[in-house]
Amino acid sequence: MIINEDLRIFLFMASLLFIISCQYNKNKEDKEGEMTDLLKYGIPQTIITPSDVVISKIGKGELMDVSIKNDKGYDLQIFMVGAFTSDIKKIKEEKKANATSNPSFSKIVEEYEDGFLYEKVTEEGTRTYDFNIIRIVGANEINFQCGNSKEFTESEVKKMVRSIRN
Repeated sequence: MIINEDLRIFLFMASLLFIISCQYNKNKEDKEGEMTDLLKYGIPQTIITPSDVVISKIGKGELMDVSIKNDKGYDLQIFMVGAFTSDIKKIKEEKKANATSNPSFSKIVEEYEDGFLYEKVTEEGTRTYDFNIIRIVGANEINFQCGNSKEFTESEVKKMVRSIRN
């Protein structure tokens, strides 16, 4: 009987370790990449990016423009400019109005308190995706959106949004 009890305890512990290990690997996959501090590029934000991205600073002065991309579908454009208001809801509504007025706009896919992800349809009928995430830091408005390197899939855009919002 003692052997059976020891065996049950061993199986229980092994099962528990397996479950914890699976959860750890899932969380690791959800946050794949590395913390990237954008302050050295003039943007006071830290995001999670794939480890193979190239970061370039394009703008100076009143408009900062930072591009973060790799060859696997990650292409993030970040703009920072002096904020006209600190009301993110108002800025978000202006950005939504701008996006929805574009003839290629199809629908809002996901909405967040600080932005939204939306679908567009090309003239050929291909569905593509983009997003806007807004942050106010001090007297600055920071806007995150897809870069211009290609048409993005929904999963590529969701990965970029997670990298900003995590």
